[in-house]
Amino acid sequence: MHARRLFYLVAVILLIAGCNRMRSMAGREAAHELVGKASPLFTAPLLDGGELRLEDELGKNVIVLDFWATWCGPCVKALPTIASVTREYRDRGVRFFAVDQGEDADTIRSFLEERKLDVTVALDPDGAIGNRYKVEGIPQTVIIGRDGNVKSVHIGLIPDLATELARELEALVEKSEPVAHNPQPAQLR
Repeated sequence: MHARRLFYLVAVILLIAGCNRMRSMAGREAAHELVGKASPLFTAPLLDGGELRLEDELGKNVIVLDFWATWCGPCVKALPTIASVTREYRDRGVRFFAVDQGEDADTIRSFLEERKLDVTVALDPDGAIGNRYKVEGIPQTVIIGRDGNVKSVHIGLIPDLATELARELEALVEKSEPVAHNPQPAQLR
């Protein structure tokens, strides 16, 4: 009985500390170390078959990556919002990929079916992609410009997620100047 209570206490602490971690500085997020740098390139299997090669998307689309898991409460709240907002920008060159952290395909499919979510899920079974993107807590949403550089990183369930995401995407899709494609991955330690 004591062990079970301790287990639940540790689980709650980890959920609060890791899953809903937010960085703030005077009400705004502190700049993540990847902002302004080339996005780390990766190839990942997709839940419904095929693979995501990030390199193939760069230069053509604005990319939104959301690192998440079905057991993460803030992720469960954020995912439908991110899917809805990015869907509004799909015809303007925005692609959204929900990057699941370490779960099996059946768990993910059941979750998506129960919630009637239609999203493209990339699988990160060992957390290697999350490590390249310096994921310390989920959800972590990364916005990558057409130039291949990381434009924004949000950690945790941010207030006014829909408004903030729409504002950032609008600014990126409205850019009229040509953007160079930089195929070099970020230099990560």
